[in-house]
Amino acid sequence: MNATKKCPRSTGFLIATILAFLLFGGCAYGPEVKSVRKSPDVSQSPRNLLVLAISSDEEIRAVMEKALVARLKNAGYQAEAYGPVTSMPWDDPESLQKRVQQRGQPQGADGVLTVSLVNKKKQVDHIPGQVVFNPVETSIGPLASVTYMETMVIPERFEESTRYVLRTTLFDSESGDSIWQMFSSTVDPKSLEQATSEFSRVVVRELQKSFTE
Repeated sequence: MNATKKCPRSTGFLIATILAFLLFGGCAYGPEVKSVRKSPDVSQSPRNLLVLAISSDEEIRAVMEKALVARLKNAGYQAEAYGPVTSMPWDDPESLQKRVQQRGQPQGADGVLTVSLVNKKKQVDHIPGQVVFNPVETSIGPLASVTYMETMVIPERFEESTRYVLRTTLFDSESGDSIWQMFSSTVDPKSLEQATSEFSRVVVRELQKSFTE
């Protein structure tokens, strides 16, 4: 036997809120790969890498470079963070590239991996309301039960989020040419540490995939 029953307002609202939190928001999205490009003339990836996070914020640079270096080493690469500097020509890509190349040559690095923020955008998404029906079975005796549909109303809402788009580029140290590049996006990272950890995992995964296909 089936029956239809509506949750009490307070209980239904609580369940709906939890469900909305799990389905639509309240948590950060992991890095999403937007595009990956590899030079067709290069078959093998450099293995000794100098890692540079392009940012004037020393804390962001340190955490990002540390996460990437750790993940690269774990995957069998030789890697070293560019580390702290007193000044860098952040707004002059050509001068920055030359400076990084000069830094990597004495260390024997055959590749330079850079990460930069190319876009930061706030957006407001409309999450439409919806009704969810959940079957609930209730015992009415040792050999009998009744099933009814519990109705949960998820109200419409507007969700504000911030999307970060990152560009990761691998340069050949000798020629200075870009041989691999990935664009990725992350929405509302919970923390810098978690974001860089997840990001570095995706970078190394895509890097290895690109040079083994």
